[in-house]
Amino acid sequence: MTSRTNQLSERLRNKEPLLGFYYGYPAEGILETIGPGWDFVWIDGQHGQLSFGDALSAVRAASWLGLETVLRVPTHDPGLLSQYADTAPSAMMIPQVDSAEMATAIVRALRFPPQGNRSYGGRRVIDVNGHDYYRSSEPLIMAQIESRIGLKNVEQIVAVDGIDGLFFGCDDFKLSLGLPIETCAAENESIQIARGNTARAAQSADKWSGTSIGVSELSAHLDMGYQLLAIGSDVGFLRQGSRQALNEGRSILHKSSAEESADGDRVQTASNTVNS
Repeated sequence: MTSRTNQLSERLRNKEPLLGFYYGYPAEGILETIGPGWDFVWIDGQHGQLSFGDALSAVRAASWLGLETVLRVPTHDPGLLSQYADTAPSAMMIPQVDSAEMATAIVRALRFPPQGNRSYGGRRVIDVNGHDYYRSSEPLIMAQIESRIGLKNVEQIVAVDGIDGLFFGCDDFKLSLGLPIETCAAENESIQIARGNTARAAQSADKWSGTSIGVSELSAHLDMGYQLLAIGSDVGFLRQGSRQALNEGRSILHKSSAEESADGDRVQTASNTVNS
């Protein structure tokens, strides 16, 4: 049986740019509605409102849609990493990786012996990939670079055997620099340099990089060498659709009210003319 992991790995090795979106609300119906056509979904078990069971359900739903799954975990805890890996995601995103030592410990938790010490026996991963899944179905491992320390050590982090790629985390990096969270990343030189350095470090190690950006920044990040690009979110799509409908509705109501007022003025003017 061919695993989803191998398909994602092949697309990244072929230097294919992939577009995805962030998923943080526990509602597979939303995922099934907005998912078709995208390359991957970033399932957030760190900041999203997802329990472990919600994350498992999201991986299942995305797999049925043919979406590659990038699952972000909440901590570096080895037991938790192993549990999330047993959901059989295409890749796992590990937050706040600041050193090669951290990266090495993460790899040990997510790889089977002899490279690591991950425990065998996950129910879904066996159902999806067979009893010999440990031979070829380990998820890709993506280290998030989210701080000045992580950026300083980025070349050592990406050089760790078993780290497959990097993901630049812009919001936490802003806070690491002492910047307000609302700082426009596209207009901040320090952030742009950090993004470029992260992508170059991955390329130099013959690995890949990803990040989360607005659509207007897509071309610039493709030029930097980024391949895995999240350009939207479930909450963003919901908010945008809601605001658009509301604004259009309010505009129509305002126009209708203005027309009624104008009609009333014309009637009053005509009445005054007759009475005079």
